Amino acid sequence: MAGVVRIRAEILERMADEARRHPDIECCGLLGGHDGLISVIFPARNALASARAFEIAPADLFRLFREIRAAGLELLGIYHSHPSGKNEPSARDIECSYYPEAAFFIVSVQPGEPKPIRAFSISDGSVSELTIEPI
Repeated sequence: MAGVVRIRAEILERMADEARRHPDIECCGLLGGHDGLISVIFPARNALASARAFEIAPADLFRLFREIRAAGLELLGIYHSHPSGKNEPSARDIECSYYPEAAFFIVSVQPGEPKPIRAFSISDGSVSELTIEPI
């Protein structure tokens, strides 16, 4: 994955809106697109209903993958929020990052956060921040 992730600006706004609507738990979901441009958001339910972790239930995950394929898209990203803390990957985020080809977005709703949405490449325990290029 290159150091830049291209995403429609409205998808960034929808991720931020979802995080604000769910201030007590980590919101989460998948991001689809094609030709390296994220253009569709697929919100999911956090099966853990936790403010410190997220998990998409297997049945929901399979359903979302089917929706992505049916729309002729590919998985380009995964997102979740950190309701109370920095928007950088936690140890659990790194350990549970099973899709290294996907950009890993973390949304913060903390007031004054200089970068409310950050994206990362996570592969084999290695983390590097990606530059978000809104389109």
